[in-house]
Amino acid sequence: MAASLVAANLNARVTVAGFLIFIVASIAWMVDGWLETKASLVVQNVILLVINIIGVWRWFPKAEKEANS
Repeated sequence: MAASLVAANLNARVTVAGFLIFIVASIAWMVDGWLETKASLVVQNVILLVINIIGVWRWFPKAEKEANS
């Protein structure tokens, strides 16, 4: 779902929603990796979390402009 929202690039609000879903998923996988003592899963999702936070940071100002228009 998140990949579809980001890839569709319908508008900035939809793209931000996709990145937020990715962030929630990354956090969930990090918790699972922590509980199962799988360091590689935690590290992978920390990197993905950073990438998705950058995505929100990049698209959020555009989404705010759309909401205020």
